[in-house]
Amino acid sequence: MLLKLVRNVRKHGYVAFVAACMTNVALVFFIGCGSENSSSKEGDNLNTKEVAGRETASAEQNDDWYLAETCRECHAEQYDDWLGSHHQLAHRRLDPEKDGEAFSQGEIIDQAGRKYQLEARDGSFEISELGADLPSKVDSVIGETPIRQFLIPFPGGRFQIQGMTWDPHKKQWFNVFGDEHRDEGDWGHWSQQGMNWNSNCAWCHMTDYKKNYDIRTHEYTSEWKIEGISCIQCHEDMESHVASARSGEYEKKESSLNIELAMDNCASCHARREELTANDFHAGERFDDHFRLVLPDLPNAYFVDGKANEEDYVFASLKLSKMGHKGVSCLDCHNPHSHETILPIEDNSLCMRCHSTGLNEATIIDPVSHSFHPLGSEGNQCVSCHMPKRLYMQRDARRDHGFTIPDPQLTIDYDVPNACSTCHGDKSVEWARDKVESWYPNSERRLALRDRAEVLDSYYKGEADSWTDVHRLLQGEENVYWRSTYLRILSAMAPGTPESLEAAIASAKSKSPVERESALRIMANRNDRLADLQRGLYDTSRLVRNQAADTLSTQFNPTQSAFQEWQEYAEANADRPAGALRRAELAVLQGDAVLAKQLAEQAADFDKNNAHLLYDVAIMFARVGDLDGALRKMDQAKRIDSSLGLIWFGEGLLYAEKGDTNRSIQAMERAVTLDPGQDRWWYNLGVAHMQVGQTDKAKEALTKAVELNPAQAQYQQVLDGL
Repeated sequence: MLLKLVRNVRKHGYVAFVAACMTNVALVFFIGCGSENSSSKEGDNLNTKEVAGRETASAEQNDDWYLAETCRECHAEQYDDWLGSHHQLAHRRLDPEKDGEAFSQGEIIDQAGRKYQLEARDGSFEISELGADLPSKVDSVIGETPIRQFLIPFPGGRFQIQGMTWDPHKKQWFNVFGDEHRDEGDWGHWSQQGMNWNSNCAWCHMTDYKKNYDIRTHEYTSEWKIEGISCIQCHEDMESHVASARSGEYEKKESSLNIELAMDNCASCHARREELTANDFHAGERFDDHFRLVLPDLPNAYFVDGKANEEDYVFASLKLSKMGHKGVSCLDCHNPHSHETILPIEDNSLCMRCHSTGLNEATIIDPVSHSFHPLGSEGNQCVSCHMPKRLYMQRDARRDHGFTIPDPQLTIDYDVPNACSTCHGDKSVEWARDKVESWYPNSERRLALRDRAEVLDSYYKGEADSWTDVHRLLQGEENVYWRSTYLRILSAMAPGTPESLEAAIASAKSKSPVERESALRIMANRNDRLADLQRGLYDTSRLVRNQAADTLSTQFNPTQSAFQEWQEYAEANADRPAGALRRAELAVLQGDAVLAKQLAEQAADFDKNNAHLLYDVAIMFARVGDLDGALRKMDQAKRIDSSLGLIWFGEGLLYAEKGDTNRSIQAMERAVTLDPGQDRWWYNLGVAHMQVGQTDKAKEALTKAVELNPAQAQYQQVLDGL
């Protein structure tokens, strides 16, 4: 019965909510496995018909090679570990017995006062948002504990994740957005693209998932082999493995597990990342050939001490940590099939596996004298201090994997959460700080973390001279993920400096693709390193080739493999605003104005209430010669937010291109009134005044431009010419 059910759903296309719903999902690896039984091989003197007949019979015999039940034939223990795990239950059909209680609640009200009607009848389930004309029939559920979310089918092959979520422990419905008011046109509304399963969730909740988004029809024909995460998602070459095991020809591999590749397989889901390929990662392949990892150069992704702030899914946190740098892997702590830890954490057995033996170069620690908390107390647990929990999605508490040290001073200075105050809420932060400093006086590690926190805080605040301290940190850093973070910051803040160039040249020789790609970002922001970018097109890592091709996209060559990969990347991400505009750029280069405008429209449709996005869409319309269409987009943007100076400046540029200088001046004057710190805007306004003979106003605007940016020689030259 189970086998028949699984086969029946193989080609059904529906959903599961992603990274945002991955609650304690198990860590996995991909090594080959199988029975150790062997038998003599068949002779080589079979005729062609006999061989063909045997191959056909073998194919029919092993057409269930992808099913977990097939693996159980030889791997019962691993199957039992997996059964009931977060992996197995990552996505499932609704079950009247299991889900009936949730859907028997009738009318409910969420934290923001929105009303919903729940119905369950004849095996069908519905969540209706009262007052909203949106689909309501539930297709399936993702997640098991601590929360369950529900998928709603939409036109165009889409599946959306309802904001209303079931807590199976408290037997309560709640909204993952809390009391936020999200409009139906917002990116993050449950019915919009930010909560689309096909794009955001399915890869990490399904086995052998293919999104299959059509950029021209704007539709999905998503497919997969198995609901949930099953064996073949993590183990490579399983079809031939099953065939050889059943035929008795399997020979046990003598090679040891490649930990780095195993980690890459875990990271394909347990990382916040951008996809470089169209769901094309397979077990045994390199993470960096398919994904770009998010690091702390992205403001708000991490706290300044390195703890995860947003949903970062642990992989980068581990790699940024001292433990990750020393080689500690997922498999050192987790059973990959059950997701559980291999030893208890409550009595510190797991942590002491290394910290009582020196394994992985760990410091020898006595928990009582180190923690200053009595044996058996929560404060004596290693994870309480070094893996504090943070709440996501209202009710999903996840442990941080950055293995940072608690420092209440960082709470005082930068509002960073600290584990001390989490437990001792009745005490002041200053009390906690004084305790920590009395226990660990003059801690070099704490001082180093404070130094880095101060530098990152300055960068996040946009302080222009903070790049010098970023460069200083880079010089003393060994961890390639922190080195990559610093290189990315330098590429954004100071790519033209000799220090940044020197760092980029050195890091371009790194063994790490992540560091090489980050170095190439500095080259990409310079006008004198074209040769480095062109060499990047032939790098051994797709990650680096992608960065080079993206920078050189105006030189797109359809016969060159790096550009072919870049086109795949652009199309794989075209169901997101930035991705749609990137593919529209390529359409412009290819002379396809119709597709460019269509993709720009789709980008705007993904996030209907985003004025900044409409500005970008308007510029795309202008690039293909539709100035009137571009102006209409600017008008839409102004109706959303008329306080954005950028929109008025963009309108001024469009009127200038149409030859309507007076209306151009009116728009740009409004722009500099709203945002007077933009030197380029003042310069353009001055030039516009010059064109209509308004010399005094031109001098005034150009003088302002020079004051704001005296290093820009062009401003002074034009001013001197008046």
